[in-house]
Amino acid sequence: MTVQTTERAIRLPVELFLLVVVGLFWGAQFGFTKIQLETMPPVTGVAIRLAIAAVFMWAIVIAQGARVPTGVRTWRDFTIQGILTSAGPGVLIAWGQQYVDSALAAILNSTSPIVVTVITLLYTRQESIGPKRLLGLALGLGGVITVIGFGALDGLDRGFAGQIVIMLATLGYASATLFGRRFTTISPFAAAAATITCSAVLMTILAFVVERPLLIDPSMRSMIATVASGILCNGLGVTIYFRLIRTLGSLGTSTVSFLKAAFGVVIGCFLLGEPFTASIAIGLTAVLIGVAAVNETGANKGPARG
Repeated sequence: MTVQTTERAIRLPVELFLLVVVGLFWGAQFGFTKIQLETMPPVTGVAIRLAIAAVFMWAIVIAQGARVPTGVRTWRDFTIQGILTSAGPGVLIAWGQQYVDSALAAILNSTSPIVVTVITLLYTRQESIGPKRLLGLALGLGGVITVIGFGALDGLDRGFAGQIVIMLATLGYASATLFGRRFTTISPFAAAAATITCSAVLMTILAFVVERPLLIDPSMRSMIATVASGILCNGLGVTIYFRLIRTLGSLGTSTVSFLKAAFGVVIGCFLLGEPFTASIAIGLTAVLIGVAAVNETGANKGPARG
């Protein structure tokens, strides 16, 4: 136990850096999605993005020589994970962003760690949750609210349907963080390639059912955003995500939602010319401290869980 704790303490800075990278990639996806929606319907856009990500990831798997499981049960689990991480949330958020302000979408989408905490406490008990982790969660969520601004909450009476589907996407992310623990013995490259491929197939079928993907005429701007989103957010981001589930655990990895929301706003400030205010600086600092508190060695010490 002492050896494992020491090893975790040594690699923690690297894992936290990777967590920030995923937060940056997934935070940028809010902007990519907005650009994509300019000339693409939501389901078709997600299907194209996932197809690009799948091709990119299989190229890495082949180059790495990673072993890909072939069992039917494993691929069933890959399909479920794909629905929870990429397919389901991707479509729900893309659809919801047509009707919900970006700030409100970000704050609704940042609550995954809270859901993971509740599920862990009441159901799975896979990880113990001590006072430091609970404090970190509260601080992180408070930081997200500060970054986005309390004024964002004024929109809760508008776009109710959009808000509901975005919250459903949050439930999917939270469930995926817990479900993904069963892939810890599989190469993160192989796990990412397999789950994204399953997602791409499902979304392509759905696109032909509910939209007309062959008739779209996307702009170059939308296509660039789609390619960037596929490679960075769904490709590299999901690969690192599988690694973090193994190293930081379900709850630690779920705090990427705080970073995602914070970076989504910060990226908007620099790319869209919005002012970088003191509340953004203070809130982002709180987010980073909260993430560090949740993942600090020893933060999970608490009552033993089955």
